[in-house]
Amino acid sequence: MIVLRITTIQIETPTKELLNELKKNYNSKTYDEVIKALVSRKTKSMFGKLSKRKMTSLSKMMSTLRDKSDRI
Repeated sequence: MIVLRITTIQIETPTKELLNELKKNYNSKTYDEVIKALVSRKTKSMFGKLSKRKMTSLSKMMSTLRDKSDRI
């Protein structure tokens, strides 16, 4: 026998409405199922994204830095 522990969380009304829509879209019976589905979704890795950016020269990058006297 599995004992479920019920927990109450506070969310804003727009979030609740989004969860209701997702519950319908996922054909889920509970919000717990929706949240688990969202959390377990795999996201695309960001590995290597910076290397694909246009490289700037070191002198240009250094020129944008502030001196100690410019700092607050």
